[in-house]
Amino acid sequence: MKKSPIILTTILFCSLQLSAQSVKLVPDPGFVPYEMYYISSIDLTTGSSDVLFFGYRLSEESNDYSNVWVSLAFEMTLRSPSLGIDQPTTVLSIETDPFRMLADIRFDNRDLTIETSEIYDMGSNVVDLNGKIHIVEQLDMAEFESMKSSILSTGKLPNGTYSFNVILKSGSSETGGLVITDQVSESIIITTPTSLALIAPGGALEDTSMNLVYSPYPVFQWETEPCPNCDSYLRVAEFDPNVHNSPQEAIEDVTILPLDQTQGWESVGIATMFQYPVMAPELQPGSIYVWQVKKDLPTTIGTESFISPIFAFVMVDATAPRQPGEDMLHPVLQHLKDILGEQQFNVYFENDGSLEGFSPNGSYSLNGSGIGEDQVHSIFSEIADESATIVNITIE
Repeated sequence: MKKSPIILTTILFCSLQLSAQSVKLVPDPGFVPYEMYYISSIDLTTGSSDVLFFGYRLSEESNDYSNVWVSLAFEMTLRSPSLGIDQPTTVLSIETDPFRMLADIRFDNRDLTIETSEIYDMGSNVVDLNGKIHIVEQLDMAEFESMKSSILSTGKLPNGTYSFNVILKSGSSETGGLVITDQVSESIIITTPTSLALIAPGGALEDTSMNLVYSPYPVFQWETEPCPNCDSYLRVAEFDPNVHNSPQEAIEDVTILPLDQTQGWESVGIATMFQYPVMAPELQPGSIYVWQVKKDLPTTIGTESFISPIFAFVMVDATAPRQPGEDMLHPVLQHLKDILGEQQFNVYFENDGSLEGFSPNGSYSLNGSGIGEDQVHSIFSEIADESATIVNITIE
């Protein structure tokens, strides 16, 4: 029971950056980022794992190993409101006895378990670790039981902020007294970024009369927790009521984005907003379209995917006569509204704004040369993805 917190340290020790005199830790490959840490990847009784969490090389810069002794001490603290731990609390504080370096030592988390008695350095010398790890302080048993219960129920480390204070000591002899030569603090935030909610355009298929799109290049928006190591994907398909019985059938049929049917999904990186590309198939007026987002998370047991609900919208025919009381923007204005946002757009085009009542007449120019409406949309798309900026606009 008391050995379990050591496992957490071996998982997250990769975040530490240390140096001592001329001895340093060189990433090899360093920390391997995951968004979820599943305990099923680890043997809780021994700390052994077949998953690489981190790898480092302990190196003496001058390559002089004639008299190098080092020891490490670490303290890991946890703040996890979900566990009722509202203030940083020590989970584990440990220290090592001095050990001698004879050559560079390459190691990763799979070497650091309570069953490990020795490893080999890069000169094929044995590094004796047997009995050299001592526990100074551990998490209160009641809090540890709460943490263990969370681990058993979810299968992964609890959400929270895991912080480390690391002290490196070095000296020229094992018994001559080592001195502190460096101290580093590092934090890792573990979350479960699984929520994925669509914002616009569209909504339920039954409400397409209320989910109208006027721009041929709509901006797709969704929200999710920040996730720097995740990848997002999007797909768009036409819903044909004569062929499809549900949005799910349509989205799993032939897609218009991506156009290459072997892809399945269009990659959009870590974005939560994506504008329909000018080079993609043109959205047809009067047609119903469905779209969906997928989010991939790297975890210790492989990539885990989360898929959003499906939204539907109708592409409006901008040339069709307006119905009484129907509020319909010109496609160029609608595209501009998508970029500016409704509030900023209304400052200019609504509520006594300086451009209230303005409507494009089909005459556009760029740098003194006439251009078509499709080129206007293309420029707007470049502005939306920040690959182009506006210097000056003249309206006549």
